[in-house]
Amino acid sequence: MIYLTPRENEIMQLIKKNPAISQQKIADLLNIKRSSVAAHIKNLSSQGYILGRQYVLRDEPYVVVIGGANVDIVGYSDFKLIKNDSNPGRIIQSTGGVGRNIAENISRLNVRTSIISVIGDDDKGRFILNELNSLGIESDSIFVMHDCNTSVYLAILDENRDMDIAINDMEIINKLTPELIEKKQRMIENAICCIVDTNLTRETLEFLFKNINQKYFVDCVSVNKAEKLEGLLNNVYFLKANKYEAEFLSKVKIDSLEDAKKSAKKIIEQGVNSVVITMGDEGSLYADEKDMLHVSSNTMDIVNASGAGDAFMAGYVYSYIKDYKLTERMKFATASSRIALMSEKTNSEKFTVKNIEGEVKNVK
Repeated sequence: MIYLTPRENEIMQLIKKNPAISQQKIADLLNIKRSSVAAHIKNLSSQGYILGRQYVLRDEPYVVVIGGANVDIVGYSDFKLIKNDSNPGRIIQSTGGVGRNIAENISRLNVRTSIISVIGDDDKGRFILNELNSLGIESDSIFVMHDCNTSVYLAILDENRDMDIAINDMEIINKLTPELIEKKQRMIENAICCIVDTNLTRETLEFLFKNINQKYFVDCVSVNKAEKLEGLLNNVYFLKANKYEAEFLSKVKIDSLEDAKKSAKKIIEQGVNSVVITMGDEGSLYADEKDMLHVSSNTMDIVNASGAGDAFMAGYVYSYIKDYKLTERMKFATASSRIALMSEKTNSEKFTVKNIEGEVKNVK
């Protein structure tokens, strides 16, 4: 897949809304010359995005992601953090949100990706939309709220680039109601699979799981938000949880690999088809009703740990839809998280299938 330019994406969105639209009408709407529109359409046709003169759009399999989209502000210092003081360091702003991050990473692996989320009618919301469009992620299912601010996530990393503390201002996600999700039911049902993060309200999660038939790949996000999954795990096809989230859902304290296996078994007993418990330096454990598999990776210098879990989920989903065997799937997902750990940004621009495959040699 060749990524669309922002302008090509704008043209594609207009054609989706009206396949009979003229080139002159597109030019007028976008305030560009008709000859420029013609050149873009010729390029889209040569890439296979448009078929024939009636602008029939290529119908290809896609993944849908439902979850948070926000602006990430991450600060870190090269020195040990001093509490109650101003610490010298760097501050980086980028687009984020668990759902949005996963969508970006899957899109970078050349999988058609659509996202359902909510943003505010503000500069940060437009920043998110522009980034999504530049990545070729289908953003026409993002709802713009005029009475709320776009979500912001603020994280402070320690000298090892591990999160010291974070604050999220994500009240707007509560606006992603069952009524809005219902409007996207057909799109969700027709996807290869649906990735969901638990930033959604309990009410929305319950509606989604019980009313729309899909294979749901769920990211717990945090211990606090994993609480929403209690009583709903029998609707989850795949669950990704870190050790603390797994402890909460299983009521099993994890101090060893054997503890993790007990925890995974308890989660499977609640109806989940399969689960992965990520344990940082201690690797990751996969479990379903029949199999358990533990993988770990070589030590490395960590630049930023904040996007590793999202990258793992993206890598796992990619390898799942590409029919990788279990061992290869877990290695690919783990290698995906390694790519993220090397990046200053939450989402690495080096997140490609080739680079991930190059990291697989460091997974055992």
